[in-house]
Amino acid sequence: MILVGIGSNLCSKKYGKPVDNCYEAIKVIKKKMIVESLSPWFQSEPLPASNQPWYINGVLKVKTSLKPNILLNILLKIENSFGRTREKKNESRVIDLDLLSYNNLIVDSKLLVLPHPRMHLRRFVLDPLIDIAPEWIHPVLKMNAIELRKKIENVQNIKKL
Repeated sequence: MILVGIGSNLCSKKYGKPVDNCYEAIKVIKKKMIVESLSPWFQSEPLPASNQPWYINGVLKVKTSLKPNILLNILLKIENSFGRTREKKNESRVIDLDLLSYNNLIVDSKLLVLPHPRMHLRRFVLDPLIDIAPEWIHPVLKMNAIELRKKIENVQNIKKL
């Protein structure tokens, strides 16, 4: 199972609201791979807490024969095409695409870490993931999405849209 996190908290001149940015990014992703499932959208406050606008977040389950590094590069190119900048950590963004997990591979390289190193700590990942793949097992922690969700504190406000 290949999982991609998707989010936005900035409007764009080209597409409009954050949720529209996400839908447009999915259209581009569909040109490169099969999107098997899309979670419901969740609205979440920024982490760490700040005055940024709230985020729209979701999780995609995709199918592709692309290798993980190639898939990551495609996701980064899509972000760039939407005007994503990376000037400082945890800044607001027009689009954010994270390769969360790739067929239970465990990778720890300079360019890629799988599964995503913080996904098990984030409600804005786990809540949508539970909606599309509650049976998914974290390949390192050996817990499913529901078990992982129970282990984190409710320090982030989040609501299903």
